[in-house]
Amino acid sequence: MCGIAAVLALAGLTATATVTSAAPIRPAEPSTVPPGGLTKPAARVTLLTGDTVRVDGNGRVVEVRPGKGRSGIGYSVRRVAGHTYVVPLDATRLLGSGRLDRRLFDVTQLVKDGYDDAHRKQVPLIVSYDGSNAVQKEARDSLFAGPAEVTHRLPAIHGDALTTDKPDTGKVWQALTDSAGGRSAVTAAPGIDRVWLDGRVKISAQAAVAPDPHGGVAQIGAPAAWKAGYDGKGVKVAVLDTGIDATHPDLKGKILKAKDFSGSGSTDDRQGHGTHVASTVVGSGAKSGGKYKGVAPGAELLVGKVLDDTGFGDNSDIIAGMQWAVAQGARVVNMSLGEVDTPGVDPLEKAVNDLSASSGALFVIAAGNSGPSDTTVGSPGAAAAALTVAAVDRHDKIASWSSRGPTADGRLKPDVAAPGVDIIAAKAAHGTEGNDEATGYVSMSGTSMATPHTAGAAAILAQEHPRWTGERLKSALTASARTLSGVTPYDVGVGRADLPRAIGTTVGSEPSSVDFGTPDPWPHDDDTPVTRTLTYRNDGTRPVTLDLGITAAGPDGKAAPTGMVTVSPARLTVPAGGNAKATVTADTRLGSADGVYSGAVTASGDGQSVRTALAVDREVETHTLTLVTTRRDGKRDNEPDVTVAGLDTGKQFTPYDDGKARNGTVTLRLPRGRYAISAMTITPAGRSAQLVAPHLVLDHDTTVALDGRKAKPVKVTAPDRRATLRDGQVVFAARGAKPAYDLAIGTDLDAKTTFLGQVSPNAPAGSFIAQAGGIWQRTATSPAYNLVTTRTGGFFDGLTRTFASNRGMARVNTSVATALTKAQTAQNNAWTTPGWPALDQATSTLEGPLRTAPTAKIVQYLSTGHGVRWILGTRTQNGTDGEGMTAFATSRRFEPDRTYRVTLDGGVHGPIVTPTKVVGGLRIGRYYALCVPMFSDGPGDFSYSAQNSVHTRLTSGGKVIGDFTEDTCPNTYSNLRAGTARYKLSITADRSKGYKISDHVEGVWTFTSTNTPETRAAAWPLSVVRFHPELSLTGTAKAGARITVPLSLQGPAAAKGRLKSLTVKVSYDGGRTWKPVTVHSAASGKPYLTLTNPSRPGAVSFRTALADTAGNTYTGTIHNAYRTVR
Repeated sequence: MCGIAAVLALAGLTATATVTSAAPIRPAEPSTVPPGGLTKPAARVTLLTGDTVRVDGNGRVVEVRPGKGRSGIGYSVRRVAGHTYVVPLDATRLLGSGRLDRRLFDVTQLVKDGYDDAHRKQVPLIVSYDGSNAVQKEARDSLFAGPAEVTHRLPAIHGDALTTDKPDTGKVWQALTDSAGGRSAVTAAPGIDRVWLDGRVKISAQAAVAPDPHGGVAQIGAPAAWKAGYDGKGVKVAVLDTGIDATHPDLKGKILKAKDFSGSGSTDDRQGHGTHVASTVVGSGAKSGGKYKGVAPGAELLVGKVLDDTGFGDNSDIIAGMQWAVAQGARVVNMSLGEVDTPGVDPLEKAVNDLSASSGALFVIAAGNSGPSDTTVGSPGAAAAALTVAAVDRHDKIASWSSRGPTADGRLKPDVAAPGVDIIAAKAAHGTEGNDEATGYVSMSGTSMATPHTAGAAAILAQEHPRWTGERLKSALTASARTLSGVTPYDVGVGRADLPRAIGTTVGSEPSSVDFGTPDPWPHDDDTPVTRTLTYRNDGTRPVTLDLGITAAGPDGKAAPTGMVTVSPARLTVPAGGNAKATVTADTRLGSADGVYSGAVTASGDGQSVRTALAVDREVETHTLTLVTTRRDGKRDNEPDVTVAGLDTGKQFTPYDDGKARNGTVTLRLPRGRYAISAMTITPAGRSAQLVAPHLVLDHDTTVALDGRKAKPVKVTAPDRRATLRDGQVVFAARGAKPAYDLAIGTDLDAKTTFLGQVSPNAPAGSFIAQAGGIWQRTATSPAYNLVTTRTGGFFDGLTRTFASNRGMARVNTSVATALTKAQTAQNNAWTTPGWPALDQATSTLEGPLRTAPTAKIVQYLSTGHGVRWILGTRTQNGTDGEGMTAFATSRRFEPDRTYRVTLDGGVHGPIVTPTKVVGGLRIGRYYALCVPMFSDGPGDFSYSAQNSVHTRLTSGGKVIGDFTEDTCPNTYSNLRAGTARYKLSITADRSKGYKISDHVEGVWTFTSTNTPETRAAAWPLSVVRFHPELSLTGTAKAGARITVPLSLQGPAAAKGRLKSLTVKVSYDGGRTWKPVTVHSAASGKPYLTLTNPSRPGAVSFRTALADTAGNTYTGTIHNAYRTVR
């Protein structure tokens, strides 16, 4: 898997609203956006349950909307390790049992991977089955009688891949579960074993810096193998990647078969990664006169295109490609791809393990490029049967970005290393990745490049030993690897692949590594020595006598104490064609340093040398944490939703997910330290208990009773005694040693069914905060009370509070405008708490009841205690399909006992850019991120609007760089030209259905952009013109009136001295004809127009053109910017 040095990320936007002291509403000009008050444009995600979630780019949940028939089912929001999870309460039991993939509710990753509603219209799943054949058939029939469609049969994991259109996900949820509605947690339907997200695997190119013309082929000793007569001849090698350029001279005559699994409709490599990888394995070097020959140029190539033209692929496509590869007789399968590993065996890992066992093929898989941190080996590289490959440079030094072990569940990986830095190989004719080197060749870096070196080496061994299985090939490659200095087996396995030693060896060891895991718990005075059997196999014609030894070092880098790890016998004779066994013993009573000891078992003699990686964990001070969970009805709960967060380490545990709880009890072995615990348990009647241990110091074996019976109810009364809780939530955050270690969780608050309780002592000052808040309102138009209660240091043991009056609250007279003809509106507000960013991520938006009037003026009262800030917003829908517009104002502090006026969603809607916060365009190297909201309201608030259509096109020098018929926010793309170039960006957005104003908006930008290092981002120089006439709440002005239209500029042209020219035209006939208008300059220097509205009712449209002094231009058109009425 290649690694990119920098990650493209859009900063967010929630621009300023019109907020003034109590006074009549005036024409609004946008204020300067304050630092830190910005979020990305929102994205909407449909969950498997049918509920929809809208989040902004900072992970804040903007809106959770129940699916059809799911009203009244609550949800929790949790922010863990930078990811926001939104979990409907009826899914908690399946999550707790480990039968439902948590990634299905990770809205942060779902948006990042393009599963949001703007970019994907279906929810893709992988389902495995259990039970009798009849039960499984019934489960399948139930699934596929409805809206679910099979995309792949996956016998390798005893399951299917399927998709369902997002409007139908609720029906599929019911077919997968025993769902009967209500708040109660559901279980899996008969015959359903597990349900996973059909996740996205990707490659990402990392530019080479100083390519080595001799490359890794020579480094691993391939020329010596060729000289010995081995070049992989007759061995089938499958490359599962982005396809192949079959026309490249280095690959002509090499391809036996090629098949597309990606849905791109062709096996042609339009990305470049697959061709580079394949030529590293089998390339002839014909185009370079043999200079850039692959490792095994005699091997035969099977090509499975499992990744699309952007380098992404679904898990199910990859499994289907794996099944096809072994069915075609592949002895070696190269997979230079991966995704984040999680504890347990995921579908990709299961497929690797099962297909390896059933076919005898060797799967050679990239470790990943997420180093140098530990536990970063990806999936499927974490599969036990895989030969997992790390990357080294030309000097045999580990690449800084090469992923390190152990796996997510603590196993020893990777297995071996190979060259992966600055590798030159074939360039795909239609590819976009890599740096051009010699004609027809590009350079790339990554474990993606190390993997085909190793796969080629495996093909050479497979030619030498036609009867060897994949397991034996793996053993030979690891046993013969060259020792590297300054690294551990968790970095590079046994060392760097060494073909001259591999082809000369007849002796190998099985297993390929000796992993003791954690043999005994801390303390170690009474530990019992443990043993592992190591089998040496001799495929030669003569017996071999080996001298055995151990090399191992501890966590401090010093040699392991004598006798801590031993092997016996010291000398071993392995008969010709037979095997002999040795015993490796670990005695963790010895030594004083706790931690992981690693090294190798060495065996040498009679011209043979074998090394086997080993590791043993002498557990650091660790204690047993026992959790006992009881529901409010007194029943023990084996499937609660529980998170244990290590505040000193940042590691998160969900101990009930493995389905092994008995009588509500689980145990964990955890290092001494500080922990926070969150538990949600729900009765069949839907009564939920949120239980929290804000600060648990684990310095001895401890039992925590998570007893829902001890949780207490919530009773909050607003000043209006007849106001009821319309939407509420309880949130808390525990502060870790680093911000990334914080735990933050928010839970839906229902006054009738939610109970709260604390189950540990309070936390130290400043390390924990809990808040409960909501909207209390009698009717949709009566005063709304936005109330928050804060507790520091501890969680709530129930909550009883009466707000006797409005004293201490801020009053906000809120005017809600609308752009829709038939509208319903509701307030969408959220609070933030300074100093607690993790808490803000878990705090979702509160929504009031819908109002049937298209516009509204309501009074809102806001809590002001504990420094709380408010983001005031409105959601408008058209009353038929629920689509519409959402507008949010910037987070700000409202002072107690003061009155404010706010207008939302008013004025002329049009595009906005804020280059300093990268709402517009941004590039890093040849990658770019693009996000131009086309319908932001007059005050400049971020406004998310439903769109009939949007078309975005980016070109340069007549070449199309990107062409999208979907909302680009907030995704990233590649393919920018190297060096400095001119670009043209065109965006057309239409929302004519149901909208009265700004129904069609166009923007065209021309600009210059220069390539940047992959460590630095640069904003594109995009500018826009904004219009600010004084309009009614329905977007109208008086017909025949003479009005002033203030203008404002955003982007580089707004800077002093940067505007070269600005022209404006106006149309009164829907854009059929245009006439220029004079742009005046006020005494302040700000531009404005003076117009006379048409005497008859109609509409006014604007067209602008500007240029800045650097030669960048913008042309924008807003059709029906406002309407005129008598």
